[in-house]
Formats: sequence, C-alpha cells, structure tokens
Amino acid sequence: MKGRVQLTSESPPFYRVALSTIPELVVTTGSDERIELNGDERRLTILPRPPRTSNGPDVQVLRPEPGTVGLVVAASLSNKERDRIEQAGLSWCDARGAAHFTWPGLYFHVDHGTRRATRPSRVPEPGLGVASIRGVQTMLASPEAPWSVSILAKEAALSTGQAHNVLKILERNRLVRIQGVGPRTRRYLRDRDEALEWLASVERGRRRPETAAGYLYARTFDDLIDRFVRRASEAKVTYALTASSGAIALGHPVLTNPLVLQARVSPLDAGQTLGVLGLERLDAEEAGRGMNLELWTDSGELGTYRSEDAGRARVAPRVRVWLDMVRQGGRNADAAELFKEQAL
Repeated sequence: MKGRVQLTSESPPFYRVALSTIPELVVTTGSDERIELNGDERRLTILPRPPRTSNGPDVQVLRPEPGTVGLVVAASLSNKERDRIEQAGLSWCDARGAAHFTWPGLYFHVDHGTRRATRPSRVPEPGLGVASIRGVQTMLASPEAPWSVSILAKEAALSTGQAHNVLKILERNRLVRIQGVGPRTRRYLRDRDEALEWLASVERGRRRPETAAGYLYARTFDDLIDRFVRRASEAKVTYALTASSGAIALGHPVLTNPLVLQARVSPLDAGQTLGVLGLERLDAEEAGRGMNLELWTDSGELGTYRSEDAGRARVAPRVRVWLDMVRQGGRNADAAELFKEQAL
C-alpha cells in the first residue's frame, strides 16, 4: 500500500524526517496536514510523544482535533508506548522506519526497524549554532525545570537573543510546552528522551570537532587518566573528559579495554593544547599505530562549560558525554545506550 502525507511549511522539520523513513509514504508540502492511504484522505493532528508516568505512557493527554487522525510522531517508541497509543485509537510513526495508521475501514502497519534511519542527521536546524546547542544541553541537564529567556541566558551563558532563539527552535519542533503569559511565561521540556534524540540528530549533521592525536606513557587506562589530569593541571589547561573516557571517569565502564582517552579542551585548539602539555602531535599514520590520547577543540565550550568534578578528573556534562559517544558510532553508540540507562 502506498500513501501520501502532506505537511505545512511550518511543520517541525523532524516530522518530515520521521515520516520520510517510511518507504511507502511520499511526504509533500501543502496548506494543512493531511494523510492519504488507499485512496482515503483524512486530516491529521500530529501529537507529541505521550508523557511517562509511574503507570507507563499517559495517552489520555493526547487529544487530536475532532474529525482528524491523531498521529504521534517521535524519534523512537517502545513497544509499550506503541501498544498504548494503538489502544487509544491513535496512529504513530517513529524515525526508525516504523509506522501504524488506523481509522474506520483502514489498517496500515509497517516496521523497517532493522534499518537504521540516517536522514535525521542530514536535516539542518537553522540558527542552532554551538552556543545554542550549549543552551539545549543546559535545559536537558534539568529536564523538569521551568525556562524563560532570562533564566536560560543566565544558566547557559547566552545572550538574551541567543536564549530567545533556542526556545523558539524548541517550540517550532514541539519539544517544549508553554505555561503562563507575558513575563510569567515559562517553557518546560515535553519529553527528555525525545529532546535528546532530536539533539543527537542535529549533532550528526554538524562537522566533527577538530582533533589532535598524541601519546602519553601509561601502564593502564586509569593510569592514563591520572597522568593526563596531572599534566593538564600543571599546565593550567581547561579540559573535560568526554565520550567513553568521561563515562569511565564517572564510574560507568561502558567499554571494555578502552585504548584512547578523549578530552575536550579550551580555549586553545587541540593541536596547540598538545604543545602546551609538552606532547608531540602525531600525524595520521603515527596516530593509527600509537596514539592513546585524542584532544577535541571545544568550540562553544560544549564540554568545558559546567563540567562535572568526578573527583579524579573534570568530565563534560553528562548529556555531552552521551552525545559524543553517539556521534562516534559503532561500539561507542552501543556504549552510549548503556550510559544513558545508567547515568542519564
């Protein structure tokens, strides 16, 4: 069965991304949100992921407009969430290639879940630079907190214009709910997991940080952390361990036999920082054979701003540790899921 989904030009970009992972659907743009399957066309009400409660996902709060097909669109949905949504007579679609549409006289269900969706990583988010990403990170670190422009500007070290832009982008992607009016307006994250997955998709579409490889003698990985921290402290280098190195320093050994320590450094770039530490920068061929230290230039202070004191080392904010693992892919992406369960 082939079908068509029509979105408006104001629809959040993520909706187009998620629906485009379904090969059976063609996504177009029009004056309103509609769906057509098997020649039957209906108006759509696109709904956010249901909030989680102690009793599971609360689908009762999802209220589509009368006479429309209620469609929950999310980056991912658990089997329990899918079941609850279907039991409520609603439809759903996630960005992993799965969708379920139903209304009187029609049933459509596909699941291409074994195919990893890559399109979200290629969708740009206008206006979301490194400073704005730092703002979203700050909100994700306190997912239950109320946010205004002034509060976000202060907590994330943003200008009021940048903070306003961050909140507007989150509104456009329907990742926040709004309470109050005027000066009392506050925004709350709707669903932290949804916002994390959205930010990860934004990260995948950005250039990787500039890196520099080096070598520091150490007997074990724990010894490597201690020796690096000692050198950084003596040289007054601002750093934050990240990715699997940050997770291990926080007491979450998400990788077995780690070989390379990763750290974000600021304000000097990664290559300059190696020189300050008195270490030689390895070229690509040498790095492949003997590196055990990888420094990342911390543009926008994504890792070093509000870094966490883990006792033995400074570690990037946990959201950043997770994001840096996710974008590395492979076994690091698997480790990111474990870290998310244990530490986020």
